[in-house]
Amino acid sequence: MIDIIIPIYDGYEETKECIESVLECKNNLENRIILINDRSPNDKISQLLKSFSQNNVILLTNEENLGFVKTVNKGMKYSQNDVILLNSDTVVTNYWIDKLYKAAYSSEKVGTVTALTNNGTIASVPFFNQDNVLPAGYSINEFSNLVERVSEDEYPVIPTAVGHALFIKRSVLNKVGYFDEENFGKGYGEEEDFSCRVIKKGYQNILADNTFIYHYGSTSFKSDKAAYIKNNKKILRKKHWWHPFNVKLFLYFNKDVKNICNKIQREIGER
Repeated sequence: MIDIIIPIYDGYEETKECIESVLECKNNLENRIILINDRSPNDKISQLLKSFSQNNVILLTNEENLGFVKTVNKGMKYSQNDVILLNSDTVVTNYWIDKLYKAAYSSEKVGTVTALTNNGTIASVPFFNQDNVLPAGYSINEFSNLVERVSEDEYPVIPTAVGHALFIKRSVLNKVGYFDEENFGKGYGEEEDFSCRVIKKGYQNILADNTFIYHYGSTSFKSDKAAYIKNNKKILRKKHWWHPFNVKLFLYFNKDVKNICNKIQREIGER
């Protein structure tokens, strides 16, 4: 069993599309969806989440707004299984759970797995480390099929997981612990901090280079971003002074992810 944890605050249309895509996509592995309403100010959100009531969907509701980090931790503590943290402004594609699971168990060293996306910094395609729109003429599923077709399942090691769609092994959670609520408040930087702790425990963060998940980007927490990001970066540097250097080295010298991007760009150009 794999638990898909979706924290929700706002973004009605994106949230609806996200949950529908999770329910409709094909997968072979048994999975369960944990929706967490973080005291959304939008009454339509509450009604929407109730409409998805079915056997493999669990709805948790925060009595007060806890923020992203505490809400995600609530979901991970509720679960006793491997988890996938999924942003509510994503659209998943066929067999995405199966592919993330396969990547996660490709080695005992793997701690986290991040899916490729259009809007996810170092996990972004077709252009690396920037926000992308879908290439002209492609639907989300068509582009996902392209990514899988050109992938060689190399599972590149990355310096940090990216939180739009993040698989974490339960065994790793048990050793590393949950996200740092005290230092990262309502969000931004918590997945980098967690990734650093994963590395310190001897595990790796990898990229599932055969898996594409569409990401609208920053739908739920736009109002909080400016207030938190600068302070949280300072905290991150204080906790893990070596992390910025790891990221810079990866940006300059990595070949695997850029190679994936180049392959995708060639395919797009030849279509």
